[in-house]
Amino acid sequence: MPPRIQPPIKVLLVDPSLFTAPYDAALTAGLVGAGVSPMWAVRPVRPGDRQEIPAQYVDDFFYRRTDSAHASGWRAAVKGLAHLGGLVALVARVFKHRADVVHVQWLVLPLFDALAIGVIRLFKPVVLTVHDSVPFNGERMSLFKRMGFHLPLRLAHRLITHTQTGREHLIAVGVPAAKIRVVPHGPLRIAHPVAARPVDAAPAASYNVVLFGEIKPYKGLDVLVEAVGALPAAIQARLRIFVAGRPRMELADIQHRIAELGIGQCFDFDLRRISEEEMAQLFSQADCFVFPYRQIDASGVYFLVKALGRWLIASRVGVFAEQMDGTDDGRLVASGDARELAAALQEAVEQRPLPREMDSKDSWEGIGHQTRALYQELLGRASSMEAAR
Repeated sequence: MPPRIQPPIKVLLVDPSLFTAPYDAALTAGLVGAGVSPMWAVRPVRPGDRQEIPAQYVDDFFYRRTDSAHASGWRAAVKGLAHLGGLVALVARVFKHRADVVHVQWLVLPLFDALAIGVIRLFKPVVLTVHDSVPFNGERMSLFKRMGFHLPLRLAHRLITHTQTGREHLIAVGVPAAKIRVVPHGPLRIAHPVAARPVDAAPAASYNVVLFGEIKPYKGLDVLVEAVGALPAAIQARLRIFVAGRPRMELADIQHRIAELGIGQCFDFDLRRISEEEMAQLFSQADCFVFPYRQIDASGVYFLVKALGRWLIASRVGVFAEQMDGTDDGRLVASGDARELAAALQEAVEQRPLPREMDSKDSWEGIGHQTRALYQELLGRASSMEAAR
């Protein structure tokens, strides 16, 4: 007899604010290849943004009337109410899309999200991916955002982390180890080509280091400034640091410190969300990418740039510590240690090292199959419980 073809598992995935659209799109391809039928509950794509997730897998009902609201005094309150309304709609969407499993990718307002998860889990298995096992990577957040951060973790039937470090953090705060699965983060791709770095080209006058992505306190821009300030003047004269991304923190103190140290000539700031074409141009100029993070589990930027053939300097935390060897792919430095970071920068400027090729060992096809296996486990468990009633 021919093998029985299993019907696809229908999964409703939840990323209300489209925090990680490139990741969502790559995961979608992996899930489809593994026999999963995904549908994403998200906000609409904003003008100028690319539709990352294929449209047939998208139900963009979150924040439809409020996503473009800009009244600063009321924005947080309006967004909170809109999120609550979206969660009510989400419960209805579980039945509309006949989902077998609900997979929450990101929490927005943990208390509200916990309410929705608590209702949904009465009918369907719930999986939660914990991209950041330390709440908001240690950032200072509003009391409302901090309240109940761990409640959704307790309510979800299974948790996914991308690193062993993340798993250990969750166990340390009381999550049962049997509830956690480590499913890796796969490689991300840039839509526009990034020029390869010429191997035999004469050294350029400057050594270009890129710090890319939204600028947040945990990413250690202040540590990088102190490191550059500690470098000899001759090294500073050859170093250019490109900081590109939307600021999510006040930068006045950092700008003041740069001026105080007299290193303004080393820094080039582009404080906005840049297009993918501009991103490719910036990455083509890079000799090195720097990640002076205080805390991280998995970094989307790391998975975006690791295969570009550039030197990497990163803190010895999370995915960097787990995937980099710190010798022929880049340098690992102690988190928050400006002097160690300065030494790694000086070495890079003086030696212009070329890293070995860093292809990802984790394919999205494999990630899709691992995730499907988790869904299947939960559905088998649900069937067994139903039969026992």
